[in-house]
Amino acid sequence: MTDTPLIGRRVQIDGLRALAMIGVLYVHFWNKSPTTEHVRVSLFFVVSGFIISQILMTARDRGGRIHILNFYARRALRLFPALFVLVALGVIFDMDGFRGLAMWPILQASNIYFAMSGSFKPWITSHLWSLNALEQFYLLWPIVILLLPLRRIYVLVLFIFTAMILVRVNGEQFGLSGWWRNMVFVSDPIAMGAFTCLLMRVRAVALVLISRSAIIAALLVLAAPFYLWEGFGNSQSYRVMIQPALAVLVAGAFVGYGGLAGWLLGNKATLFVSKISYAVYIYHLMIWWLVGQYFPAIWAPGPTTFAILSALTLLAATISWYALEQPISRLKRYFPTATFDKPAGATTPPGGTSQTRIAAE
Repeated sequence: MTDTPLIGRRVQIDGLRALAMIGVLYVHFWNKSPTTEHVRVSLFFVVSGFIISQILMTARDRGGRIHILNFYARRALRLFPALFVLVALGVIFDMDGFRGLAMWPILQASNIYFAMSGSFKPWITSHLWSLNALEQFYLLWPIVILLLPLRRIYVLVLFIFTAMILVRVNGEQFGLSGWWRNMVFVSDPIAMGAFTCLLMRVRAVALVLISRSAIIAALLVLAAPFYLWEGFGNSQSYRVMIQPALAVLVAGAFVGYGGLAGWLLGNKATLFVSKISYAVYIYHLMIWWLVGQYFPAIWAPGPTTFAILSALTLLAATISWYALEQPISRLKRYFPTATFDKPAGATTPPGGTSQTRIAAE
């Protein structure tokens, strides 16, 4: 580990987000049934829960005026530009019957529609279930973080974690189909990421989480399907076990790894992929559909499909970032998550205001 203070930095966590995105492309374009299938989505959820909790806890710690509505406005500015491109093209080309179902992704409720219908149709939005589950968590989490006492936040996040696992593992006893259990009741890794953020505030606990022993143990847990029985990687046991393991790796990335791991997570290429990862995620199945209309051979997953479609998706996401998402994202400066009165005797910086602001993604 580096000597970075435990308050940490986020650059390597962004690198983890890029790795999760590459895992999505690998599974969809190359290998539909990897040994560690649940790792990519769980990593995305744990990272997201950690990051958003860190942003909100920072705003809470700084005091001042908290603007929950501004938080939602910032999320909308980040989410909707690329999403509207997907919706517009889906409607224009009526991809897989998308035209009559466009409101579900706009309302961030595709996962609920899939659970009700029992199918991934329209297929070009099938991947949005995880994003929608995350955004549904975000609807309440800012209110929890910014308004509840800290001790109650610990209790609530543990309740969410255990309740989601209980419902998903034993959902049949509650009359829930597998679609509902796997599309809607999936907030446990998000809660694990949030809980890890809270634990990192306790220095003694943080030192344990980022210790070499904890990291080795986490890697052994993640690799378990390769040395235990066949199919363990698809079991509910593995799905639960990997969450604290991934939380340890996220905590380490928050403080900062050294050596090869630090370079892998923090180099410019990885961080650029992280920057455009949202558009990559939104567009990749749409691009597959569009390309497949003219080149049917591309429907077959494999290394060639992975190479071609990944390159096209990265290109589209790069154009989207510079031409659409980044310009709109700049509007977030008008919607600070929290504002603070200027300290006594402080001067206003050139071009600044009489307040300092916290910016949240």
